[in-house]
Amino acid sequence: MARTGSKLTNLSDLELVAMASSGEQTAFLILYDRYKTGVSLHVGGFISLREEVEDVVLESFQKAFSQLETYNPDYKFSTWLYRIARNTAFDHIEKSGRVNSNMPTHSIDDEDSGVNDIATNAGNPEIAVISNQEYEKVVAAIAGLPETYRKVAQMVLMDNYGYQEVSQELNIPLNTVRTRVKRGREMLFKLLEAEDEND
Repeated sequence: MARTGSKLTNLSDLELVAMASSGEQTAFLILYDRYKTGVSLHVGGFISLREEVEDVVLESFQKAFSQLETYNPDYKFSTWLYRIARNTAFDHIEKSGRVNSNMPTHSIDDEDSGVNDIATNAGNPEIAVISNQEYEKVVAAIAGLPETYRKVAQMVLMDNYGYQEVSQELNIPLNTVRTRVKRGREMLFKLLEAEDEND
C-alpha cells in the first residue's frame, strides 16, 4: 500500500523517484516542492527576468519528470535535476538569441555529474556578470538571515542537501529542518525582493 499524506515527505529522493516512476502523483508534487526554490535560484544565476526564470523552472521539472527513467541513482537526484535546469536555461538563452553560437552546451547524458564545474558563460561576458551578480545576491541574502536559519538555508538552497541530510548533519529533528527552511525561504525572498526594489 502506498504511503500518503505527510508521511511521504519523510521519504528519500530515491524512494520518491521510484514512486513517481510508477505513477504516484503525490511523489511528483513532493519532489517539486522540495527542489523548486533551489532550482529557481540556480536558474536565476543564468537568467535575470523573473518571468523567464519561472517558465524555465517549470520546463525543467517537466523535462525531469518525463525522463525519470534516465536518472542514475548513483548520483544525487538534486545534481541530476540541477543539470537539467542548467541545460534548459542554456536552451532558453540560445532561443532568445542572447548568446553567440560558440557558447558550450552540455547534454544531461554527459558523464560528468557535477554542476559547479561548467564554463557556463564562455563567449558572453554579459551573461557572466548577470550570473555572478545573482549568485552574490543570494549568498549575501543568506548571510543576512538570522543564525537559526542561515546554516539550514545554505545547506538546502546552495549546497543542495536534502532535508534528511540536514537533519543528520546538524543533529536536529526533521520537522525543525522543514520549519527553518520554510521560514528561511520566506525571509530570503523578502530580502531579495527588497534588494531588487532598491536597485
